Amino acid sequence: MRAFPLLCASGLASLLIAPVAAQPSLPSRSLAPEASVVAPDAPPLVPEWWKKGGPRVRTTDERTAALLRSGLDRSSLLREIVGRIDAGDIVVYVGLDPTMTGKGLAGRLVFTGQAGSYRFMRAMINPDMPSEQIIAAIAHELHHVGEVIAHPHVRSEADLRALYQRIGRENRGTAGSSWETDAAQQVGYDVRRELHLGRGDVVARRDAERRGVIR
Repeated sequence: MRAFPLLCASGLASLLIAPVAAQPSLPSRSLAPEASVVAPDAPPLVPEWWKKGGPRVRTTDERTAALLRSGLDRSSLLREIVGRIDAGDIVVYVGLDPTMTGKGLAGRLVFTGQAGSYRFMRAMINPDMPSEQIIAAIAHELHHVGEVIAHPHVRSEADLRALYQRIGRENRGTAGSSWETDAAQQVGYDVRRELHLGRGDVVARRDAERRGVIR
């Protein structure tokens, strides 16, 4: 992560509308006594996540959407991160940012506001990277979102800066001063390993190695 907006070196999504079955129009005359009345199909159940504000991770362009889907299919760690965000109060829009090309940055995170009980952030990713590196950068930035979820007092860009001054470490590079956490960097490495190895148990194996269960 490099500069506030949070920088990392490692069109808003359309609202989803639950369909409702059409109701048949009333007949122009009364039904004959012997005619049976067929009740219309009941409207489909509204997904629980829709009742709670919709999906928390939303993409702003089709390439990002496709890469995120691919990452969720291939990385158990990325699925876990997105699951934690879906249980939180932050809605994050993820998209590619061509202005980051050539600056040595993989991604950046900014706080964009709040409405009601929800906080809003935007994660911008450098498009000038291989697909697997973009997926890892998305995971990296989403881990940062999880870090912010754990600190409900963060309600502005100034709060975000103060948080990372406390929990992160400062980097100085081509993009100027920035803040990073070791955990977010590790997430990026682990997701890239999952994608490269084609397996979803890399994190579990690393934890087992750390505990000395396997070597």
